[in-house]
Amino acid sequence: MVSEQTRRLVRKRAEYLCEYCHSPEYLSSDRFTIDHIMPQSLGGSDELDNLAVFLSSL
Repeated sequence: MVSEQTRRLVRKRAEYLCEYCHSPEYLSSDRFTIDHIMPQSLGGSDELDNLAVFLSSL
């Protein structure tokens, strides 16, 4: 499970934009979440370089 501190760091690193479509978080009524770039089921970790902010309605 990704800690709240790590979530904040990932969002700040992404400049509060979806890292896939670049939509700004403040303009969206949809929820943004943290995504594992390489899924944990395939050996991905909770390290910052494996996490991305994304618009969950994509």
